[in-house]
Amino acid sequence: MVQLGNLELIKGNNDKASQLYLDALEILTTAGLKEGITVCYNNLGIIAHNKNDYGKANEYYRKSLAINRELGRKSGEATALYCIGTVFDNQAKYDSALKYYFEAQSISEKIPDERLIAYGKSSLANVYFTMKNYERAMEYYKAAAGLYEASGNRYGSLKMNISLGQTAAEMDSTEMAIDYYDKALRISVSVESLNDEAFINYAMAQLLEYQGKPESARPKYEKACNIYKSIDSKDNIVLTLVALARIKNLSYDFLAAQKYLAEAEATAKEINSVVSGVDIYKELSMSYTGLKDFKKAFYYLNRYSELKDSLMNVEKQKQILELQTQYETVKKEKENELLRKDRKILQTTRNSLIAGAILLAVIIIVVFRSLVIKKRDNRILKEQKEEINKQKEIVESQKTSITDSIRYARRIQSAMLTPDESVNQYLSDSFVLYLPRDIVSGDFYWVKKLNENKVVICVADCTGHGVPGAFMSMLGMSLLNDIISVKHTLIINNEFSPSDILNELRERVKSSLRQTGKEGEARDGMDLSMCLVDREAGLLKYSGANNPVYIVKDGILTELKATRNPIGIYLNEISFIDHSLEIVPGAIVYMFSDGYSDQLGKEGSKFLSKNFKKLLSGISSGTTSEIREILNRKHLDWKDGEEQVDDILVLGFRL
Repeated sequence: MVQLGNLELIKGNNDKASQLYLDALEILTTAGLKEGITVCYNNLGIIAHNKNDYGKANEYYRKSLAINRELGRKSGEATALYCIGTVFDNQAKYDSALKYYFEAQSISEKIPDERLIAYGKSSLANVYFTMKNYERAMEYYKAAAGLYEASGNRYGSLKMNISLGQTAAEMDSTEMAIDYYDKALRISVSVESLNDEAFINYAMAQLLEYQGKPESARPKYEKACNIYKSIDSKDNIVLTLVALARIKNLSYDFLAAQKYLAEAEATAKEINSVVSGVDIYKELSMSYTGLKDFKKAFYYLNRYSELKDSLMNVEKQKQILELQTQYETVKKEKENELLRKDRKILQTTRNSLIAGAILLAVIIIVVFRSLVIKKRDNRILKEQKEEINKQKEIVESQKTSITDSIRYARRIQSAMLTPDESVNQYLSDSFVLYLPRDIVSGDFYWVKKLNENKVVICVADCTGHGVPGAFMSMLGMSLLNDIISVKHTLIINNEFSPSDILNELRERVKSSLRQTGKEGEARDGMDLSMCLVDREAGLLKYSGANNPVYIVKDGILTELKATRNPIGIYLNEISFIDHSLEIVPGAIVYMFSDGYSDQLGKEGSKFLSKNFKKLLSGISSGTTSEIREILNRKHLDWKDGEEQVDDILVLGFRL
């Protein structure tokens, strides 16, 4: 019966296996065969574990542990301890899991049993990896890999080298990670594990991409994609196609990126994978932004945001399915109890008269019908469990992919900002303090040299922060580039001023975002300050949308007021105005967003504009690099461990 139970367990028929083990347990208990009893208890614990009934699993494992200790069976004792450890591991009770793993490991080494030792070290490594203690995880993965290699277990060695590569990547040891992945790749090819081979190529490509080597990453993404296509792993095909599109976007080959994304979208529709759309729409938005088709870029950005929000419901759906599974499990256990009672009735009525025979026939029919129903329900439960696991893997994969995509978007956004060397070239005595709150920022700075005597400087704070703010900032920089390019001659000839630039920028933003002023539509936009330095005329021209500019000379701060209108739709819209003043040598001009003064301190209060003005007045006699350092240190001291509430941007230059 134990062997029959094992077969049913392998098939995934947990209920049938459980009944066979219980029947075997009854026979073994009567016969006093304790070694067989421990096997039954252990297997019953595994079934309960599979159903996430951790209390029942722990109870069975501990019964097995007690009998193994009574019999002095060290291998059985170690196995039971490992099983108890996995219960705590799955419940995220890592301290308890480690306690049982270490005890089991000690016994395994004393026997010694290399199979159990290797299993124990990999289990310990998994716990430390989950706890983000990567140094300890690396230590145990290496030990397990050595044992698998010594025993000739190539599949175990493959898995350990993959884990070592993942751990090294988390430790930012990129070269070490690639070395482990190379070794794992050779093993995967030799054992013909195509899924592992594809996974390793994808992981190595990600590392190369993070190193800023997209062209080195591309062939490995292509290799992973081709393997996944050969084994028809459509969800992974989508993942690799999006990665290839990302590489093409980075190299400005936006049309090629769109071809990959079209194939990815078609494949995602085949498998009805809604979650894949998140990455697809995000990269499509990037492609159309690169092609300067801002309407389509904004359309796909909206699709991306809507789909991302809808994915938040996946976790809730999973919880509902788990509750349904628990309900069905309890229901089936009650049915099993009724079946056991029916069998007892059948045994007591076997030798009865004709009435008993008729009753027996009725009972057989009922039992047969119940078994058919149970088989059908077991199949449904198995399908539901597989679907839950599949959705969990997809969500986890997409979460990682979304985070990776946002990190990659940071590189694109950084590339669109004016490079530091250009800022220093156009404004020789200047600094930029740029502290995004999230991976990407809604603040941006933009410096453009018009000719040898004129430089335009802009600092902007877009609506929101993170991904939405970043898209607004990219839209703002693109529109500014276009306006300055078209109006270049007029600006040089003083026929198009900073206020004219802001007025045109407002109209283009409203047009791009389709803002008409109707109730309920998006009112996104940006607050912005713009300065035009004319060295030949000795003038500084300024215009601002809600963002003022401070000028400090000899410790005295002068504020140039902004027009109280944003760049975007506004109810009481007025034209922006210019301020013009003579350049005073040695004076420092400060342009900024409101993130610095709005930062909360440990007492819960804001830093405030008055304190910001006082700070600038007191430190402006120093060099620009000293000013930047003081501003950064003061911000950290004020924040004192509190979370950053907004993007922070301060740009200063000495006239």
